[in-house]
Amino acid sequence: MWIGCDIVKMDRIQDPASLAFRILSPQEYERFQSYSHHRQIEFLAGRFAAREAIIKALPVELKIKEIVVEPKTMILYQGYQIQVSIAHDGDYAMATALVQKEKSHEVD
Repeated sequence: MWIGCDIVKMDRIQDPASLAFRILSPQEYERFQSYSHHRQIEFLAGRFAAREAIIKALPVELKIKEIVVEPKTMILYQGYQIQVSIAHDGDYAMATALVQKEKSHEVD
């Protein structure tokens, strides 16, 4: 099992639309576009922190746009189960990722 975490200061996001296009999955990008400007920054900072936390914990290379970050949903990626928690407080977004090998469902 591996753990990663990251924190993002929201005012460092200067061009949210460009960053969102580069890092978000198509599903996340669609959701991002539906928010007001302030909520877009919060959403993007949380998803960026989550991806950084996953990169730190995952023992394989990550293609960043292939992952859809939904904190209440288990993420399955290349044989790993990933759980993510995102928190916002004031000017910061923070995320923690817990990664473990996917359990085999084979019967002996």
